Amino acid sequence: MSATVLNESALRWAAATIFGVSIAADVYVFATRGPRWTRAFDHLLHLSMAAAMIAMAWRIRPASHSLVPIVFFLLAAGWFVLVAGGRRCTLGDRITNCYNATMMIAMAWMYTLMNGSLAGYTDHSPDHVLAGSAPTHIAGAPMPAAQMPQTTSGAGAWIAAANWIVTLGFAVAAMLWLWRYVGAWRAGRSAAAGPLTELGLLSQAFAAAGTALMFGVMG
Repeated sequence: MSATVLNESALRWAAATIFGVSIAADVYVFATRGPRWTRAFDHLLHLSMAAAMIAMAWRIRPASHSLVPIVFFLLAAGWFVLVAGGRRCTLGDRITNCYNATMMIAMAWMYTLMNGSLAGYTDHSPDHVLAGSAPTHIAGAPMPAAQMPQTTSGAGAWIAAANWIVTLGFAVAAMLWLWRYVGAWRAGRSAAAGPLTELGLLSQAFAAAGTALMFGVMG
């Protein structure tokens, strides 16, 4: 097995593991906290995002080259903006909801690039990059070789730069969410709240790290 194939497999398993942890943490919070219907809907959108990322990494793409996921995640972003504007939303919740809206917009952006909808941009999306430079087989389906990345100019240059900015932004966000989780976990341990305190923060940390990984592959 070539080093290229091993690297592709490592990236795919890394993405699946990171988003899998995020999904597990979200499911635990959803199942144990009995949240309001708005919070339940928030968790469902997070689960959809994480599942979509795993599907991208493993090229499970029934709708990845259509407008459906783009519209879905733009509507999801609109939902979080709407919630952030609610009267009863605290400042911390507003910031979190605006962050969630940004993540949903990033998902729509990624699907837009996968669709090849932007002129002048060479497809470096996870769907193509993780396909590898040699044919492989996953889940019994042949995977065609991806073209080598090509130098882009003009629109392609600023799109690539935007992808790296998004990568850096979500990497920083992952560290901030993890820092918040560690602080909440320590406070919960001091109050004998149990080892699974504030898993929602951990879910956010892993989702941000996975998003940074996927955009890093694109860059």
